[in-house]
Amino acid sequence: MNYEEETNKKKSCLNQISPSFCAAKWLDSHIWLGNGRTASCHHPKAHTIPLDEIAVDPSALHNTAHKKNVRRLMLDGERPEECGYCWRVEDIESSDVFSDRVYKSMRYSNDQINELSKFDPDHNVVPKRVEICFDNLCNLSCSYCNSEFSSTWYNDIESNGPYQNLNTSGGKTYTHNKSGKMPYGVKNENNPYIDAFFKWYPTIKDTLDELRISGGEPTRSPWFWKLVDSVDSENHEFSVNTNLIMTDKRIEDFLAISSKFKQFSVFTSCESVGKNAEFVRSGLDYDLWKQNLQKVQHHNKKINTTIMMTISALSVWTFAEFIEEMVELRKQTREYFSDNKPYYLLSTNILRFPSMQSVNIISQSMKDILADKIKMSLEKVRDHVDSNEANGIQRIIDYLYHVDKSYEDFDLLSEKQTDFKSFVDQYANRKNMDMYTYMNSGFIKFYESIV
Repeated sequence: MNYEEETNKKKSCLNQISPSFCAAKWLDSHIWLGNGRTASCHHPKAHTIPLDEIAVDPSALHNTAHKKNVRRLMLDGERPEECGYCWRVEDIESSDVFSDRVYKSMRYSNDQINELSKFDPDHNVVPKRVEICFDNLCNLSCSYCNSEFSSTWYNDIESNGPYQNLNTSGGKTYTHNKSGKMPYGVKNENNPYIDAFFKWYPTIKDTLDELRISGGEPTRSPWFWKLVDSVDSENHEFSVNTNLIMTDKRIEDFLAISSKFKQFSVFTSCESVGKNAEFVRSGLDYDLWKQNLQKVQHHNKKINTTIMMTISALSVWTFAEFIEEMVELRKQTREYFSDNKPYYLLSTNILRFPSMQSVNIISQSMKDILADKIKMSLEKVRDHVDSNEANGIQRIIDYLYHVDKSYEDFDLLSEKQTDFKSFVDQYANRKNMDMYTYMNSGFIKFYESIV
């Protein structure tokens, strides 16, 4: 059975329970411990974990009353509003494009999925994959990020004041430093959510498939090092989302962690090349990032490396070139190890928030040109990517061709474009980056077309 057949079979399994059922809502958990919020994947808006719930049972870090209600909706075949990303993709008239509702459920067997449908929605489920974030300590300030998730963003707004003249819902996130989003301070002193995690983790670690640490930049968090210092010979996979912009010493300390776990995986983020990448992700050194990526992988062929690509109105311009560069890097590492393992797996995501940085603000004629360019690159590399990667890239192509607005986006196009131009001007000025040096001619043409 090929990957497309497997994917169709998984979709059929889900739909037999209900047309809105998603195993991730039960078995996956993303938890922001710094401010006590959770979601089951990165698409829905995270919701607050009630303190009274974790006081009774630390598993409420995952099994909140809100999440249980959404599970009930899915069992009844209703589409939860918070899962709009998947509904938008599923409504594209293309039989060979699947939403993340299907992809995230691919991790689990049909028997596991069918077993979930038998649970009462109020049942406290033990998750299989948990992703946590201790704090917002980070050395980068990526364009689509904000002060809630990056201390560098926080320090920028604290020092230079809020961004001005941004009126869309997404633009407003840059008009304050979100100090209230870290209620226990940068050091997370007396944080009940972190206390609850360290009580909960020992009870679930033996049945976990994966514990994943995100940030901020995890390797800058003292809580990250407290966690890894407290464990040894764990059977679950340990994954880290890292920007890989670190010194040789920190890379060495980081790689030493790999011996403590059955499987060690590294997730890093980039989706454009050279100066474009450095503009999108302020503080990034593109060449250093590639060097450290190879250093991590060459440390041990058993390490899994994945590149998370977020396609936005700033990054899409050299996305095609990036795909080709990463495939070339894959070829080099295959030669290094003399095997055919799919190093540097490519994971695609379409930026939805802030909406004023979405690719949907680009004119359709320009999106068509970009889609054609990405399509050509996909054909060049098709023999060197797997079906999942190819489908993800194809999803970007189809999105550029056919989608003009995100499911939950209520801002006017003209307002988003105006905010985008204002944001880029202020962002470039604060970062001391001349966009005419960092961005290519396609972007400049689009930027100058905004009145």
